[in-house]
Amino acid sequence: MKKWIIVGAVTVLLLGLVGSGYLLLSRSGADPSDEDFIGTASDVSGEPVEVELGTVSSVLVLDAIVRAESGEKVRARQGGTVTHLWLNDGASVDKGAPVVNVSLPAEGGAVEGEDGEEDAPATREVTLYAPASGTLSGLDDVLVGDVLEPGATVATVSSGKFQAVAQVPANDLYRFYDDPGEIMLKIDKGPPAAECEFIGLGAGNDSSSEGDDETGGGEGGGSELSCRVPSDLTVFDGVQGKLSVSTGEAENVIVIPVTAVRGNSESGEVIVIGDDGSEEVREISLGLSDGNFLEVTEGLSVGEKVMDPIPLDPRFDIPEEPMDEFDEEFDEDFEDPEIAEES
Repeated sequence: MKKWIIVGAVTVLLLGLVGSGYLLLSRSGADPSDEDFIGTASDVSGEPVEVELGTVSSVLVLDAIVRAESGEKVRARQGGTVTHLWLNDGASVDKGAPVVNVSLPAEGGAVEGEDGEEDAPATREVTLYAPASGTLSGLDDVLVGDVLEPGATVATVSSGKFQAVAQVPANDLYRFYDDPGEIMLKIDKGPPAAECEFIGLGAGNDSSSEGDDETGGGEGGGSELSCRVPSDLTVFDGVQGKLSVSTGEAENVIVIPVTAVRGNSESGEVIVIGDDGSEEVREISLGLSDGNFLEVTEGLSVGEKVMDPIPLDPRFDIPEEPMDEFDEEFDEDFEDPEIAEES
C-alpha cells in the first residue's frame, strides 16, 4: 500500500510542475493575454523564418466516380393515344427526328352527324420529335394503342456522354477563389489521365444520383464538383478514379509557411519578430494556398521575419484534465485481485 502512496505523490508533483506555467498566468483570475502566451510558447518551439517571394500552385486531389449523363426525354406533354412508332429502341437519332405519333381530341370536340347524333370525337395527329442527337431508349415499353397521360415520358435520348463527379469537403471550398483551372481525371486501373472539362460546383447536378456514398455524398456538407469526360476516353458508368483540380496559381508573390499563420483563408494573423527580438501580433490578408505555403496579399514585406510555427491561440489552447486518465488507471489497478491482496 505504501508504494501506491509514493507513486501517487510523485505523479501529483510532476503534474503540478507541468501545469505550473498555466497556473502562473491565470491565477490572477483573468485568461492569459496573447502577449503572455506568445512569450512562453515561442521560447519552446517556434523560430523566426524570413518572408520571401515564391510561387503558390494550389492543387486539390479528390476521389471521383464516373456517371453516365441522364439524357433528354421525349415527352407527350398533352398525353394522347399512340398511333405510330417511327423508330425502334436503340436507334441512333438526330435532333428533330420524328419518334412517335399520338392522336389527340380535336379542339372543336365531337362532330355531329347527318342524323343529328354525335359521331366519334374528332382527333388530330401530333408528332413527337427527338430533343437532341443520341441513342433512343425506352421505346420497348411503348405500343400502338397505348394511352399516355399528359407529361408522360415516351423515350429518352442518351448522348453517350459521361461526367466525373467528386465531393469537395466543406473546408476545402476555401481553396476555390474562382472557377477551377485545369482538371485532370485518372481512372483507377484505367487509361492514362486526361483533361476533364469543368461543368459546375454546387449542391449537385441533375445527372448525379442521390446519396452516392462512394464519393462521400453521404457524409454531409461540402459541394459536388463535376466535369465532362472527354469522348475519346473509354469509361463505364460507375468506375472510380481521382480528379486533380487546379484552384489557382500565383507567381512571384510573398509567401510564408501555413504553420506560421493562424487562419488560412482571406485573413489571418502572424507574429512578426523585430530586429531587437520583439514580437508583434499582426493581421494579414491571404490569397492562395498549396497546403504548405500561403500567399500574403497585405500586411507583410519581403525580409521581415515571422514565428514558425505560431503558438496556438490561447483562447482555444485549454489544458486537458490529466488527472482523469490517471484516476481511471489507478482504479483499475486497485481493483486487480492480486494488487488488492498485496495491499
